[in-house]
Amino acid sequence: MNDMHANTGGGPLSVADRALFEDQGFLRIERLISDEAVSRLNEVYDQILSRETLAEGDRLLGGVTRQVMRPHQAHPLFADNEARRNAERIAGQLFGGSPSFLYDMLIYKPPQHAVETPWHQDFAYAHQPFTRAGTPSPGSVALQFWIALDDVDTETGCMHFVPGLQRQPLLPHRIAAGDPEDEGRLLAIVDPKRCLPLDKVVACPLAAGGATVHAYNTPHYTPPNASLTRRRRAYIFTYVFDAPKPG
Repeated sequence: MNDMHANTGGGPLSVADRALFEDQGFLRIERLISDEAVSRLNEVYDQILSRETLAEGDRLLGGVTRQVMRPHQAHPLFADNEARRNAERIAGQLFGGSPSFLYDMLIYKPPQHAVETPWHQDFAYAHQPFTRAGTPSPGSVALQFWIALDDVDTETGCMHFVPGLQRQPLLPHRIAAGDPEDEGRLLAIVDPKRCLPLDKVVACPLAAGGATVHAYNTPHYTPPNASLTRRRRAYIFTYVFDAPKPG
């Protein structure tokens, strides 16, 4: 199920890719950006992690995992790069029209970071402390891209998705960690073993430069980084649309 057609850069998606996204609520993109782009982004990413470049959005997500919000405000490379340009073209192909950039973030899991990012839906973060369970799916309004800047697999914390639920009403969420009134709270689906068909989970390992893209209501999860030596640098951003795709 996760054996996708290879997509290079922001080139045209195949009809099969678009149909798969419509059915499952996510795509695995084998190659979004070049090795050179990965290297340049990682150089600045590490400057932010070391605080050689200061970022106002540097914090701990839920008090447990390093997250840097709005890195594009800290360094111009994150404001204009190959990943964003290619992703914008892909977003336009998936939902039609011209997408608008909403926000970006970096989420870093060092070796032996024994903290998962629990099952959740991005739509749950739209209200504080979380969007009310049962709220109808907003449909084609937002796409989130998750770019691997290191090779990533199940050991280091790749993305996992439950396909086919993106059009259903929002599932119940809870505060997994952090202050309920804080933007940096960590949310989790309540009792995912009951709410989600976990036998249908799709893991998305990627080489550095690969990516996933998912809809606003697609359930997703990343495990802890259990590796003794490998880092997991993820670069994430969201595009939004003014209106659902016609038809």
